[in-house]
Amino acid sequence: MKYIVVVLDGASDYPIEALGGKTPLEVAETPFMDSLASQGVLGRVKTVPSGYTPSSDVANLSLFGYEPQKFYTGRGPLEATNLGVELKKGDLAFRCNLITESEGKILDYSAGHITDRESRILMEYLNRSLGSKNVEFYHGTSYRNLMVYRNASKLGLEKVKYFPPHDIIGKDIKKHLPRGRNSDILVDLMRRSQVLLGEHEINKVRVDLEETPANMIWLWGAGGKPSIPSFKDKFGLEGAVISAVDLIKGIGKIIGFRVVNVCGATGYYDTNYKGKAQAALDALEEVDFVFIHIEAPDEAGHNQDLRMKIICLERIDRLVIGTLVNKLKDTNFRILITPDHPTPISKRTHTDEPVPFLIYGDGIEGENFSCYSEVEAQSSSLYFNKGSELLKYFLK
Repeated sequence: MKYIVVVLDGASDYPIEALGGKTPLEVAETPFMDSLASQGVLGRVKTVPSGYTPSSDVANLSLFGYEPQKFYTGRGPLEATNLGVELKKGDLAFRCNLITESEGKILDYSAGHITDRESRILMEYLNRSLGSKNVEFYHGTSYRNLMVYRNASKLGLEKVKYFPPHDIIGKDIKKHLPRGRNSDILVDLMRRSQVLLGEHEINKVRVDLEETPANMIWLWGAGGKPSIPSFKDKFGLEGAVISAVDLIKGIGKIIGFRVVNVCGATGYYDTNYKGKAQAALDALEEVDFVFIHIEAPDEAGHNQDLRMKIICLERIDRLVIGTLVNKLKDTNFRILITPDHPTPISKRTHTDEPVPFLIYGDGIEGENFSCYSEVEAQSSSLYFNKGSELLKYFLK
């Protein structure tokens, strides 16, 4: 048996007036997912435990089958693992976004989805200028980068309150800077980065081209080294993970998965959808479980880009789900399709409502659902209040 999980990051949404009270999932033309729904089962799952911020790290850890309450230490260390950055006891890893600040507010949490080349240059520049024996900057992918603070636990920085930048777009920066004991250390780094980045030639060129500059860093998602049992020990399967996002690949590395890097996988609207599907098919020749993560719907939600959210869902259906199902239709396989969390267009950020999932394949008795959508999933009696329970159900 081959098992495939496809995560449509942020795909779930609220009814939208411009769509006649329907959601992007309801409006998008998704014939492959709708066909699977008619032959499979739908349900809902709460991926974010009560009291946790509805973030991709928490939600995806649940979808991998691990309880955040037991294993979650923060977003930064998960990304550090994928970048090969070793954390020792007392070290903290921070997510370090390159953002666009304007008039004291966050204009863009991604600095216009800055290119990898530009991002690398800026992060290396910051490491030379702001780095020290305790502070290290690392380039990740595009705006998603990393800062490591060595021996930070003695400063209590893991207890500081942080705000994800995509949650505070257009809001006053002063009101959302890190808060708590010794948080001034981090605020000082962020403020100093404004001066340094504002003077960098890359940002002068971006401004001349009327592109949003990467004129500040934003620190959040701090955490120490995690300890998570391997997927094989927990579920008895060898696995592979396919994603453009360091966070997801980092979780995969920690639990012993092969990390499959796909050429053209950008984590944005233009990602290599079909390449991800083909990479999954290739990986399934050697392993029995593949976790495919697709970031594009989430980015559209954060950008309030309704048109692109629908288009990305249609691309996923045609190029990812269609490619997988057409190739595997004569084999023994099972597929789970689910968002990790909602990223409603109206909110521009993640929310913690349950998300709709679809399971199809060998051993699954269909219940004749008409389509794959939030509303259709609500008509199902299948519901998991603990996100980690969904994978157990899927496998068994």
